[in-house]
Amino acid sequence: MAAVSARVRSFEAAECARDADGLVAHYATVPEFYFYHDGRRATHDLMAAGVRKALPAVRSLDVTYADLEVSPLGSEYALASATFKRDIVMEGTGTTIRQQGGVSWLWRKIGAQWLIVQGHISHPLEPAK
Repeated sequence: MAAVSARVRSFEAAECARDADGLVAHYATVPEFYFYHDGRRATHDLMAAGVRKALPAVRSLDVTYADLEVSPLGSEYALASATFKRDIVMEGTGTTIRQQGGVSWLWRKIGAQWLIVQGHISHPLEPAK
């Protein structure tokens, strides 16, 4: 499913560019939308507000999604999963936060575009040294 893989790479690029609106544009505004973020369930509005608040506080963001697997679930749905590594440099403090974990997205073709309708991400902080 090349189209969904391309959307994941577009999502990754928006994240690295700290483009909050570009990132949010990958999510569908449908009633059944939800996203689990480290075990907390978020609606589209809550997730979008969090992205728009968090990204401006980041000075740089380097994220790579690896081990990407896309499984078609019919003509309108696909499940994508990946592992990721992320370095975030916080504005002001200059502190670097390193995260790694896993993510899964349920993509749905709405009109001509593939959008995320449900998902889960788990990104524990790196162990203290």
